[in-house]
Amino acid sequence: MNHLKSLLLIVLFIGVSLPLSDIVSEEVQPKSSSSQKRTNNEIALVDVENVSKQPLRVGERLTYNIKVSWVPVSAGKRVDMVEKILPLERNNVYHITSEAKTGAVASRIHRFQNRQSTFLNTKSLVPMSFRNQLQDKKYRARVEIKIKDDKAEYEKFSQNKPNEPEKRDKKVIEIPYGTQDELSMVYFLRSKKLEIGKTYFFPLIVKAKVIKVTISVHRGDVLKVKGLGRVKTIVVQTSHGYRLWLTDDPRHIPVRIEAEAKIGKMKANLEKIEYIGQGARR
Repeated sequence: MNHLKSLLLIVLFIGVSLPLSDIVSEEVQPKSSSSQKRTNNEIALVDVENVSKQPLRVGERLTYNIKVSWVPVSAGKRVDMVEKILPLERNNVYHITSEAKTGAVASRIHRFQNRQSTFLNTKSLVPMSFRNQLQDKKYRARVEIKIKDDKAEYEKFSQNKPNEPEKRDKKVIEIPYGTQDELSMVYFLRSKKLEIGKTYFFPLIVKAKVIKVTISVHRGDVLKVKGLGRVKTIVVQTSHGYRLWLTDDPRHIPVRIEAEAKIGKMKANLEKIEYIGQGARR
């Protein structure tokens, strides 16, 4: 059933897999930070002030339930966690992980699992390393990206079937300052002071290319969320109509995402929020 596969691939913007080819408008060329500040009233997100001195909280674990509007059962789960702060190449980085997979019922029809890990510089909130492991039925792939200054070393290993030889693709990509990966982008967005009515953009590495993601910010509804109660939200919307609800406070917790697709409306809702270990201390 390709519907369930489509669901897990359509919601990434909060870390719940969205087809990035649908949310981006153009491929971008490397530029300095100062030259990225404004383009047609768009503001470079890298130049926007952070919500606080420590915008990310170690120990935070968010669990999401993914559904298609007309399907009565859950299609899968996604768990994102800020694991810890550790040293990497003379910098301190946030180690952030994410895992998405089909649920018990959906796995009988189509098994899908995606594990991601990013190492985000605690000062600049720019990723230094990214790893993505994917299993889609018999297909397996692993992507590793190492970022340093204005270059990214991209390497992909893939197998269509377990008994087939592994394919390898390696290249070096020139990138603008502030370029994000598929997982770090969620936390980068959360860390910034977003103003209602403003339009922002940032560069993103996808499939060995650097592309431009543009977002607009709108006033959201008051939502009732498990573990949070009733919360005010802001809505981040892409040019293709995907919508992400963030709590309207310095935490900017992603609580809901919706996306229209040919098979129906896709929904991912925050099911559980936890603070573990170091992050549990208030």
